[in-house]
Parts: sequence; structure tokens; C-alpha cells
Amino acid sequence: MRILLRAFVFVSCVGTVLAGPVPSQQTAQTFVGESHRPIRLRYLLFVPEDYKKDADQQWPLLLYLHGGSRRGDDVDRIRAIGLPHRLEDDRKFPFIVVSPLCPEGEIWTDTDALGQLLDKVSRTHRVDKKRVYVVGHSMGGRGALYLAFKQPARFAAVAALSPVFPITAWAKELRNLPLWLIHGENDNDKAAPIADSEELIRAIEQAGGHPKFTRLPDRDHFILDTFDRDEVFDWLREHSR
Repeated sequence: MRILLRAFVFVSCVGTVLAGPVPSQQTAQTFVGESHRPIRLRYLLFVPEDYKKDADQQWPLLLYLHGGSRRGDDVDRIRAIGLPHRLEDDRKFPFIVVSPLCPEGEIWTDTDALGQLLDKVSRTHRVDKKRVYVVGHSMGGRGALYLAFKQPARFAAVAALSPVFPITAWAKELRNLPLWLIHGENDNDKAAPIADSEELIRAIEQAGGHPKFTRLPDRDHFILDTFDRDEVFDWLREHSR
């Protein structure tokens, strides 16, 4: 009886091996479709005071992406901090500036909407399409990097301050763009530690890029006063596509 039982077990095991693995019920598929949806973005538009002086002059266009605290449905809240706050008084700022409002619950991932907004402003104003830039802080810094990753041919240069959760997989698309990352050394915000920016910089360098990286000593996450000075904007204007 034991001999018969052992023989049965042996034959059963051999049969399992010979039969091979059971085919999976999961099969790899690809869906290709089209999306037609309405886009609605509220935004602030700044046009320099000198814009009307020369009807032939083309102007650089700057997209500004705010941080997470400004999200919602009140576009005027953007005026309180960052570059839009400066533009309330600086009438001669030498860019056309588009400052969209990020809806509640979003994090600047709708790159199609942002691209269409820039296209619309470029059609209605005298924009130098070789000098289009994007900047942002915190969630907006991440948004600036992500938009540049998705649409690298659109921008002449990118500046990101304290970006939240930048992803190293973006490095290959960002390596050919003039890029400046600025981060406070004391940024202990769990969402935006300076180590994340350092890791992205290394990834871009390993991919062959030459990004600019500035560590601000004794500064934390809130470095929006950077936009009150001209250094970043002067650097952007040095670059064109």
C-alpha cells in the first residue's frame, strides 16, 4: 500500500512539472482613447506698464505656480504672497506674467490645461515664444518641474523653489533645460526636505545635465522673498530657446 501511495505521489508531481504553470487570468492590455473635456482656469495676468510703448516689441512670458496654501476658488488670494504680491506694485516688471489658481484638491498635474493657457496668452499678446519660462514655490516648485518634464520643448528655463516631492525619473527630460533649484538648508518640512532636491540634482547630472543648485543657509521652507529680488529673473532672461 505504501509503495502504491508513493508511486501515486511521484506520478502526480511529475505530471505537475510537465504541465507547467497554470496560465494567469490577467492579460496585459492597452487602451487608446480621446479626451474632450472643458478646461476652466482662473488666473491673474500681469502686463508691464511699458507694453504699449512699442507695438512691435515682443515680451518674455513667465508662468508662476503658487504653493498649496493658495488653492481654492478665490483667485485674489494669489496676490498676497510670492511674485503676484510683488507685481501689485512693480508695474515695470519686464515679463508678461500668468499666475493661475490651482483648484482645491489638485497639485498642478493638469499640464494640458496649463499648456493651453500659455498658448491662449501667446495668441492674444505679443509674446516672444523663444522666451517662455516657468517658476514656482513648494507645490508650485514641483509643478514647475513636472510641467517642464511633460513639455520640455516649451520652456527656455525653469526655476523651482523648495519643490515638494520632485521625482528623479524626470531627470532625462530636464537635463537639457537650464534649471535652477533653490532650497533652504533648514527646510525640515516632511513634504520638502532639501535632500529631495539634492537627489534630483544628482540624477540630472548623472543624465548629462548641468543644473544650478543653491542652498540657502539658515533658511527654512518659506523662501518666497526670493521673488522680491531680481536675481532669479535676471538669470531666466539670459536664456532663450
